[in-house]
Amino acid sequence: MPTEPTTYPGYRFPAEVIHHAIWLYHTFSLSLRDIELILAE
Repeated sequence: MPTEPTTYPGYRFPAEVIHHAIWLYHTFSLSLRDIELILAE
């Protein structure tokens, strides 16, 4: 059975970027604004 990559319809970032942002948020207790600034760089 082939597996399809996880997608988030309507979002402009690939799933890998979203997963990384969630990991940063939970691992380092950063605010959503901090995550947004990190991703912008």
